[in-house]
Amino acid sequence: MIDLVIITGVSGAGKSTALAAFEESGYYVVDNIPLAVAENLFEEFSKHEDKYSKVAVSVSLKIASDVFDLAKKFKNFTIDFMGLDCIDAVLMERFRLSRRLHPRQAAGLTLAEAMKEDTQLIDALRDKFTYYVDTSKITKNELRKIVYKDVIKDNGSEFTIMFVSFGYKRSVPQDIETVFDVRLLPNPYWVPELKNLTGKDEKVIKYIFDAPETKEYLEHVISYLTYYLKKLKESGRRHAYIGVACSGGQHRSVAIADYLYKYFSKDYSVSVSHRDLPR
Repeated sequence: MIDLVIITGVSGAGKSTALAAFEESGYYVVDNIPLAVAENLFEEFSKHEDKYSKVAVSVSLKIASDVFDLAKKFKNFTIDFMGLDCIDAVLMERFRLSRRLHPRQAAGLTLAEAMKEDTQLIDALRDKFTYYVDTSKITKNELRKIVYKDVIKDNGSEFTIMFVSFGYKRSVPQDIETVFDVRLLPNPYWVPELKNLTGKDEKVIKYIFDAPETKEYLEHVISYLTYYLKKLKESGRRHAYIGVACSGGQHRSVAIADYLYKYFSKDYSVSVSHRDLPR
């Protein structure tokens, strides 16, 4: 069976946030599908159940009912229909802060007229929704938690962390959110017998971890990461991408990234990669 979630709602209520939560949970997501392609898309999903076992699609309010009825024709779909709503005063403020136009304003409607049209459309769908969420008084993170807990039925235990080592001389990976600079630790590069080894070699590891400053450094890093990762998970985040950097990405960053990987593996789902190790 294919777990299909159809998401719709008033513009500004959080469809993109909800869709991102599904994507982070392993769903194949399609944003804002038109009615003209919906049937072909569903047929593709239906034929390849092994590849598309979990799917989330977002649709506009105008076609939401038609897409929902179309999906019901497929016998190997289990369908949840999610509607996101929000009161006008909050929507007004969100549009003002984001400086975005309501999609219907491009057709000549005022923002008030566009929101009134949305309200009429979502009210007509209320009886069809499996899940109806008013986002007026909740944050993006709280909406994500609702998606995980109530729709996906996931308590958030699968918070994942990726540690990646790299060298500054080849730039910082763009998707890194936090970087720990280990260049203040002793550098094996300047030891002739260690220069051509890597942070995977026991001699290099011993050299780095025998230094008193390494122990002190790691105490601070672990203390901060313990707090930071706990807060990220509590906020509704599903992953963290942590960088460990040295000059070349060969010795110190590799050894420290591997150490952090082992340390946090007891509490989290963790992976580690080394971008700049010699290939």
